[in-house]
Amino acid sequence: MSPQQKRMGGLGKLSDFGRTPPVPQEQPIPPETPVESKRIRPLDDNTIKSLESNPITSKPKELVTVNIKISRTQQDWLSDTARQVRDNNTSPVPPSERVYPQHLIQVAVDLLQNADLDWSQIRNVEELKQHLNL
Repeated sequence: MSPQQKRMGGLGKLSDFGRTPPVPQEQPIPPETPVESKRIRPLDDNTIKSLESNPITSKPKELVTVNIKISRTQQDWLSDTARQVRDNNTSPVPPSERVYPQHLIQVAVDLLQNADLDWSQIRNVEELKQHLNL
């Protein structure tokens, strides 16, 4: 082993790190084996009633990132409130169910969407606040 390989743990020359490795030759994809067809039984009345009483929820909504500006006090309130909601749990909560400020903002948007307002009459934020009694 050369002295350079000993120092670098056998990793080669420093100039080799920026190079892309050679592309391996493509191997042909083997044809798929046919899947044995399965018989599908018709749904009986009990299964249909069960499906109707437990409707399948729609696909999760696609989330997009929105950059918003809020006051420092609003940011502090969101953080404190989300922390309080998390602390209300006496047992551990899976990460996917924990409440963070973004979830409070999502709920606020839902509240606005469901507010009984004539949006064609709202001209600015102050009017919106007045209609919401804020």
